[in-house]
Amino acid sequence: MNQFQIRALEDAGRTTTAWVPDSFDHQPRFADIALALLPASLILVAATALLVALL
Repeated sequence: MNQFQIRALEDAGRTTTAWVPDSFDHQPRFADIALALLPASLILVAATALLVALL
């Protein structure tokens, strides 16, 4: 492999790492965020209940 081929591969690697797919450009929907926060809130409620039970 000569220097020209190595440089071409390095340049190609740099350009593809900066590319972002279009799926990341949309705004998240409220329902998706609420659905993601639901398990975390349930865990916090359970931990709070256990701490209150220890008092």
